[in-house]
Amino acid sequence: MRRCSGPRPWAEQEGSTVQLEQQERSLLAALTDEHRLWPAGAEPVVLARGSENTTFAVGDCIVRLGADRDAVAREVALLRALGSRTAVAVPAPLVHRPELGLLVYRRVPGTPLISRQDRSSPSLVRGLVEVLGALRSVGAGLELPTDDYAAQEWHRDAVEAFGRVRSHLGAGEASLVAAFLDREPPPPRVGRVPQHNDLGAEHLLVDARGHLTGVIDWSDAARTDPARDLGSLYRDLGGATAHRVAEALGQPLTEDEAGRVRFHARCRWLEDVAYGLQDPAGRGVYLENARRTFAHTFGERG
Repeated sequence: MRRCSGPRPWAEQEGSTVQLEQQERSLLAALTDEHRLWPAGAEPVVLARGSENTTFAVGDCIVRLGADRDAVAREVALLRALGSRTAVAVPAPLVHRPELGLLVYRRVPGTPLISRQDRSSPSLVRGLVEVLGALRSVGAGLELPTDDYAAQEWHRDAVEAFGRVRSHLGAGEASLVAAFLDREPPPPRVGRVPQHNDLGAEHLLVDARGHLTGVIDWSDAARTDPARDLGSLYRDLGGATAHRVAEALGQPLTEDEAGRVRFHARCRWLEDVAYGLQDPAGRGVYLENARRTFAHTFGERG
């Protein structure tokens, strides 16, 4: 199953009890002395520890160590370019140590949209268009990887995920998912554009009025099929929002492109349910989001 490698932003809000290793404490102590970005007595908290990234919260800062140092450098370049082109906040690099794969930035203001019941703010669409338009503009001149994970592979992963989550679905839901998986995935798309590549509601931060304040977790950004980001928006915000964003970006969805967006929305839905069920207590927000988005993700046309 293809999951993004970055830390989950929900953890940025909550923290964890995982213990720091001694070399990590030494590194954070050195950062405290050198940069004074947080109070000397601030206690670091591990937010995520994986094979590719380890992330800490210290004061109001996020500290991330990436195993792929080149990938961290590309992300830093992208964040710096985006920060000067959009009013929607993205993580602003404060410290980048290329030799360590180290990135430090302050928490981006706002609450993850995944926790919000009302997601219908018109300004949300305007914010999404602004940041995605800026991404396409600055991304053209940056070194970004190409993500060619094919639709057939997405379909294969979705079938696998369905096998793991089917017992948690109602009979009617399972029938709709099975019907979707019985169809052939869309053909390859010619052309790639810069994408956030994991633009779910957990990575969209909003204020109390539902205005988009920030977009986080850019570690998977790549040149890839534009149906990726639109598919995530379709899943979490509905088809009408995905269509409005595409149209405002100057690329109204044809019937073929709309079908590709629905395909990615449904694969992403299954992916998140499987992810949530790995730790229902800690990832319940993903399961709740899946419950509230199933009807439009699988019930809308096609």
